Amino acid sequence: MASQKRKKSLFTWMLVLGCLAVRNTQAAHHSHDFHFTAIGTARSLLNLIVISSVDDVQLCYYNKQNQQVVMKAAWMYQALGANEIEQKHKKLISLEKSFHWAFKNLIKNETNGEKNHTLQVFVDCELDKDIQVSSQFQFALDGEDFCQMDEQLGRWVAMKPEAKRFKPLWDSALWNRLVKHYIQEDCIDIMKKILQYSSMRENVPPDVTVSRHDAPDGRVTLFCRASGFYPRSIMLHWERDGAPGVWGQESSSGTLPNGNATFYLQIILELPPSDPGTGYVCVVEHSELQTPATFPVPGKPSMERPWVTVLSIMAVIILALSCVGAFITWKKRKTAALQQKNVGEQQAFCILFMANSPLRHAANHQ
Repeated sequence: MASQKRKKSLFTWMLVLGCLAVRNTQAAHHSHDFHFTAIGTARSLLNLIVISSVDDVQLCYYNKQNQQVVMKAAWMYQALGANEIEQKHKKLISLEKSFHWAFKNLIKNETNGEKNHTLQVFVDCELDKDIQVSSQFQFALDGEDFCQMDEQLGRWVAMKPEAKRFKPLWDSALWNRLVKHYIQEDCIDIMKKILQYSSMRENVPPDVTVSRHDAPDGRVTLFCRASGFYPRSIMLHWERDGAPGVWGQESSSGTLPNGNATFYLQIILELPPSDPGTGYVCVVEHSELQTPATFPVPGKPSMERPWVTVLSIMAVIILALSCVGAFITWKKRKTAALQQKNVGEQQAFCILFMANSPLRHAANHQ
């Protein structure tokens, strides 16, 4: 019997640990992106700025002017290690030569060799439950799309006619091998190391507020705001009477970062004039919520009748005037009594003075 109890207890603990392990390994959607911005001429590279972000949180920064890799958080040095950071530093310095070569070949036919140009490269990779789901590699020259890698087609696509002359380079096995290696090593592998480091950001459930605005013309607008949550992936939608649907004009702010490495999202539903806005709830789905959470829309705020408000104001005014009038009356009475008292004292003084006056004594003597 005791043995069966121990087995049952062991099975329970194994089940609990298994659930915790599953929850920890079921990471939400994550993205890692690099922004390269190079400024140069046909003769020289003037500047190169590189910004790396995970889940829209900026992690590190590189500038050609000082050739230093700056980590935005101290724990990043521990997450990547000194050797890894030094290797990335050397790669970035070497990358300056690649951008210099790119400027010379992109604008080599330009007559004005001193004219400044801007070359931008955007690299992005995404993970869902530790599985790579997509990646992007795009080039832009002077603010216009130049070329990009099309994952579905499995080849590079020229966005401008000038880009077609680089087709032999893009189709080469060496170029494609370098691109795949960069995405795997510098984008995917680095992101995994960062996400495994617990100090990056603890998972936080969203703080949800739901409100409504009733316009004078009768239109009702509903607001659902989720803030302070991490990781970034979240779903918000409206339901009425327990069923999803579309009842008006919907809009969204998009998931945006906060200053503390968390995120916020707001969705808005503008209802038609005939809809009183009752029975609506905002449904929130996030990895830190065990089940989808529902947040009901508050009812229409009660409006006091105008005459009640007017009477209340009048009562306050009358009470204030009564208090002022009572004070003035009391002040007048007190002033009058004081004046009467002073007159009596003056009369008494005069009578006493006349009774003891030397003139009176002289008249009596005569």
